[in-house]
Amino acid sequence: MYNEHFGFLAPPFSATPDSRIFYDNELYREAFANLRYGIEWRKGLILLTGDVGTGKTTLLDKIIRDLGSTIQVIFISYDQLNSTELIQLVSRGLGLVSDPQDRVSSIEQLRHYLIAQFRRRHIVALLIDEAQNLSDETFESIRFLSNFQYGGEKLLQIVLTGQPELQIRLNHPKLHHLKQRIVIHSRLTSLTNDEVSRYITFRVRGAGFRGKDLFDAEVLADISLFSGGIPRLINIICDNALLLAYADGKKTVTTEIVQEVARDLGLANRPEPNRGAAFTAPDIRHSAFQTTPTTSSGPTAVMQPPRRKSLAWVPIGLVLALLALGGAGGGLYSQQIKGYLGQVAATDNHPAATLNEYQNRPVRLRTSESELSLALREGVTAVRAKPEDLPKDHAAPSSAPNSEQPQPQENSPKKRDSRLGTFEVVGQSSFVRGSPRADAKIIATLEPSTRIKVVSARGDYLQVQAVFEGKAIRGYVHREDAFFERPTKDKRPPNGNVVSGVN
Repeated sequence: MYNEHFGFLAPPFSATPDSRIFYDNELYREAFANLRYGIEWRKGLILLTGDVGTGKTTLLDKIIRDLGSTIQVIFISYDQLNSTELIQLVSRGLGLVSDPQDRVSSIEQLRHYLIAQFRRRHIVALLIDEAQNLSDETFESIRFLSNFQYGGEKLLQIVLTGQPELQIRLNHPKLHHLKQRIVIHSRLTSLTNDEVSRYITFRVRGAGFRGKDLFDAEVLADISLFSGGIPRLINIICDNALLLAYADGKKTVTTEIVQEVARDLGLANRPEPNRGAAFTAPDIRHSAFQTTPTTSSGPTAVMQPPRRKSLAWVPIGLVLALLALGGAGGGLYSQQIKGYLGQVAATDNHPAATLNEYQNRPVRLRTSESELSLALREGVTAVRAKPEDLPKDHAAPSSAPNSEQPQPQENSPKKRDSRLGTFEVVGQSSFVRGSPRADAKIIATLEPSTRIKVVSARGDYLQVQAVFEGKAIRGYVHREDAFFERPTKDKRPPNGNVVSGVN
């Protein structure tokens, strides 16, 4: 409506995300490089968080536009999905036809497709927006999809995008298996006062404006104050202010107009800006508190006072929390992304930004024998054996009359592998493959309460046998999917039978 009046060739302040008008500051460049690096180098699971309106969806749109032709992208923005619906949407996005009533076949078809793309040196990326509202069941399906590997490489690159509440969700014990798989985490924050000025100038110049400044220093200070530096609110305020200026026949935006817009939007119930204060604010992204590759400071709330104070008001606890959260990831990742940002040519021997501290964790399972310790990564609930469940070792006498724990003897008979025997599927479904390989076909899904017999252990795989829904099943379960526990009672569950006598 006001484009011709001000000489715009296109609307400069649309509230709809549009990566064709992309404000490229240091924060967004680094976040963009993080996402692209994680996808192109097959890092697996990537996280992008930021407050409402900070530009997460715009950044995803730019990623989709800029990725090469060998990268296939599925974008999902539904926040109310169950496990089956997620698999269906991913399959549909890849052009696959799957049966929603046969989940195992759908998963198998998807896995074969991903392997075929990997062999062609193509990459498949799944981008999920507004992920903070997903259910625990859907997060578990995402964890399962992130396990797809071939030749030691991740077959599906997953980007989870959401508000800061997403970090809170991932801190829940039920989702720690998923959180441990996150290799890269980028955070978007609000703009500083100086950046608000540059952002507005960038938008109006990009829309074709060639006249004098539409917004003077006082007006820019007001917009920064009322918007809190959030790009979406900046767009809304500027769009409404230009509309009022056009209605009044003015060629510039005044402070009175901005304040009227702020009152109409419910943003003006705060102290008036201090006109005598300099229009600057400390950039905490370059302060001594910065510890991660991307900015980790929280976005400024819309209703807060002007950001003119020093960092002395930051509580000690918040500083310590930032240091604790960012320290580990920053040192591991900074060197890799630094080279990537500098467009340094990649070599075949590039360092892998993996979280080694999360691999090969000792996980203890409750058994009727001595406490069993498996070198599992994730996927099995850690349960410590009760004292009454531990067997009495009569073959190894105590070396001292008052010793509570008998010392092991070199000549004592070797105990059989405690991973073998009868177990029960608990907590989550376990997938059975036809052979002990990552690319082997999934032949069955063992539901909770199913009794199984572990026959042998071959590397990362346990050979199992079970009777499920009247059918005898024999195959291999990867240790990450081995949700097994010794049964507390010798009873037959409704959907499975005790399998014994298998050698």
